[in-house]
Amino acid sequence: MRIKKLILENFRIFKERTTIDFDNLTAFIGKNDFGKSSILEALDIFLNDKDARVKIDKDDQSKGGNSSEILIGVVFEDLPKKLIIDATFETNLKEEYLLNKDGTLEIHKIFPNGKLKGTSILANHPSNSNLKDLLSLKISELKTRAQDLSIDLSEENKRVSSKIRKAIRANINEEIELEEIDILVDKEGAKQIWEQLKNYMPLYAIFQSDRQNVDQDSEVQDPMKIAIKKILMGEELQIKLKGIQNEVETAITAIANQTIEKLNEMNPEIAQELKPEIPEPKWENVFKGITITSDEGIPLNKRGSGVRRLILLNFFRAEAEKKKEERNIPNIIYAFEEPETSQHPEYQRKLIEAFLELSSRDDTQIILSTHSPGIANLLPVESLRFLYKKEAHIVIEKRTDEILEKIAESLGVLPSIDKVEIDKLKLIVCVEGYTDVEFFKRLSKKVDENMIIDLENDQRVVLIPLGGSALKHWVDNNYLRKLGLPEIHIYDGDKEEYKQSARQVSSRDDGSRGFTTQKREIENYVHPRIIEQIFHELNHNTLIDITQDNWIELWNQLDIIPSIKTNGVLLRKIKIKEKICTEGIEKMTKELFKELNAYEEIEGWFSTVKNILD
Repeated sequence: MRIKKLILENFRIFKERTTIDFDNLTAFIGKNDFGKSSILEALDIFLNDKDARVKIDKDDQSKGGNSSEILIGVVFEDLPKKLIIDATFETNLKEEYLLNKDGTLEIHKIFPNGKLKGTSILANHPSNSNLKDLLSLKISELKTRAQDLSIDLSEENKRVSSKIRKAIRANINEEIELEEIDILVDKEGAKQIWEQLKNYMPLYAIFQSDRQNVDQDSEVQDPMKIAIKKILMGEELQIKLKGIQNEVETAITAIANQTIEKLNEMNPEIAQELKPEIPEPKWENVFKGITITSDEGIPLNKRGSGVRRLILLNFFRAEAEKKKEERNIPNIIYAFEEPETSQHPEYQRKLIEAFLELSSRDDTQIILSTHSPGIANLLPVESLRFLYKKEAHIVIEKRTDEILEKIAESLGVLPSIDKVEIDKLKLIVCVEGYTDVEFFKRLSKKVDENMIIDLENDQRVVLIPLGGSALKHWVDNNYLRKLGLPEIHIYDGDKEEYKQSARQVSSRDDGSRGFTTQKREIENYVHPRIIEQIFHELNHNTLIDITQDNWIELWNQLDIIPSIKTNGVLLRKIKIKEKICTEGIEKMTKELFKELNAYEEIEGWFSTVKNILD
């Protein structure tokens, strides 16, 4: 089961009923106190009940609201096809009429004065007088209802309530009429279904920004305790530990007996009352207070706050994964509040890479909250949810052409622009992603001296990664126009929409130019010998036979990253791309570019840059 929507009403800043959509990866972006944390904590309250990190109370009611009841509702998709409710007999949510009009599962929890009053399912359910209450009836009452309706149950298992309900609905002598109604599921009857449904709920794990980040934090200690316990329970180790225990007990007993013998010489009465007792050792306590240190012996709580937080975040993930496995839960949801806190931009980027990869798994959803425009720039535009106030109400906007511009206006443009001195800036170079930034920084130092432009340090130019899915929005809406500077855009040549975007940039009347690569992607501008060299541990075979007459044409169109086959070494695609765009380009020479028939094209890019700057 995956979260499709969250519904909030009278909960903190969300006074009116508000519906919030979710994807595999969903990032809530906005200023402080606009409801980002409230969304994450509402899901925690709903899914984790008594184990929630934040406990709901009457102070969570919206100030000035018309009701004392808080509503937190969640709509789920990817539902279990079968539910086992009665012994081993299967039914499903559709047969039980427990889905809403959209065919999804919508569950509401009501909290008057901060206490749970009831749980209900909003279902498109039969409204017929003899059908609308079937889920609330006990088996004896269901049999009576069937008898009153002259429905023969002789062919049904009368000990299974779902079978009786199905028989009644199938044989009632009237047309079934449906309407959306709330069905209480924490009362007799439907309670059995609810108890089963809870087993299919995703595990929700929230990592908040205000934790202490020390090595005694429970997120560090708990998974280590579990790991130690499992190690100590191993059969082979148990035999060794038992041997140690016996040796220690024998030695201690001997010492104790000698002590009692000596005491007997001085006071036989007391000595007779004494005997040695050795408690069963708790080996896990030997490792209590375990810490994590670096190679230099520096403990976690003495490391920088960014490193502490990064380590704790992954301990948090380890604990959540362990809970998922132990409880046999099919899905997991990670919620990270302000993952950029205390993180260097490079670590922020790596975190986002990890989140994107996690969210691509069938069993994982990722939810982020941030007020960093840099984080927004690293994420797919379809994952963004922008929160802002309009006439004292919170608006949550998604998937619009203007969303990136609104984020830029609200939170600042981009960290890469913020860091430069605007009065010195003459040119913006726009590329697809952060790996392209690293590629072009290094490439700028590989051309002839009269063409060299140090894209890393020259204050007159700034490199901006537009992000693959967001690129079209940046170009279509010309978000950087307020800076009043010409732009050079360089995109991979493998997509027609990128070619169209490049033409669109070139059509501007401000001196801007758009390019697409003549080769498939920028990775194809690194010689195959160099790529084979830096990935020799991964690749069994050569990527291409450069003795062929047409090898360059074949190389130009080769999708390189999937072509690097692993040989027992795990390396993610993003890491492969990163190595090519850093190590690979560093090893390139002017002669190798010429061998690839790429130098003239590269020279053209930097000639355009130089002409604008000069």
